Amino acid sequence: MQHSLSQYKTFYEVAKAENVSKAARILIISQPAVSKSIKKLEESLGVKLFDRTSVRLNLTKEGKLLYDYLTTAFNQINDAELKLKTFSEINFGHLRIGATETLCKHLLMSYINIYTREHPNIRLSIDTMHAAKAYERLDEKKIDLSLLHKRDNASKDIVFIPLLDIHYCFVASKEYLNYFNKVFPNKPDYFAYGNLLLLNKKNSMRETIDKIFEKNNIIPRQILEMNNLELLIDLAKNNVGIAAVVKEFVKEDLENKTLIEIPINLKIPKHSVGFAYNKTNITKELNDFLSTLKMSKS
Repeated sequence: MQHSLSQYKTFYEVAKAENVSKAARILIISQPAVSKSIKKLEESLGVKLFDRTSVRLNLTKEGKLLYDYLTTAFNQINDAELKLKTFSEINFGHLRIGATETLCKHLLMSYINIYTREHPNIRLSIDTMHAAKAYERLDEKKIDLSLLHKRDNASKDIVFIPLLDIHYCFVASKEYLNYFNKVFPNKPDYFAYGNLLLLNKKNSMRETIDKIFEKNNIIPRQILEMNNLELLIDLAKNNVGIAAVVKEFVKEDLENKTLIEIPINLKIPKHSVGFAYNKTNITKELNDFLSTLKMSKS
């Protein structure tokens, strides 16, 4: 561009107002400065832009051509500024969350509902994964946030925000227990002879259960493995076996006797569940979610 934008802007406002003094007030500069700018532009372009009369300024053919192009250009600039402002105000962004299917169902959705109401234009990705994978993704900064079980061996960059403590227990349907007790009437050994429904070995609950079994010299003879706690609960309800579950997530089933908790003498430690994030990977979207979390807990 051979001439400054200010020269074109001055010409544009004069042409639109058809008057130097009006244009000067709009541009907040002196009338002589406006006249000097127009004269300089005409000289450098080698054309006459205005026919001057005692009443107003009329555009020449060349002036009309330049004015039409500048009108399009300045309209496009205004549109761009408006879109940038809208983009900023609407706060487009992307938040990536990892969680197990069970925690997603029982805990995550309530927080997501609050967050999306406050930030309706945020792009949200939720990937289901086990805790070990989630910690790995947080370290690699491939997700921004995860809902998972606390791990003592997590990297120093991982910040954990506890939500609640959960307790593991073993449950079965009344029908399955009646059948089992008939087959093994004398002090039935549920773990040795029962059909145990357990999560696969990648899950933190399974790791805890295996350690307890090993510590107490328990060797199950029959294990049915799944990668989804909800499926284990459904199988237990359908008389398939004895499932290791999160007690807080089957509270209603225990209350209405759809499932019966197996009385055991094993000491099973409680586990903390909460949100975790990488403190070296803080985004505006993550900060907004953490603010939402803080308000919902207060």
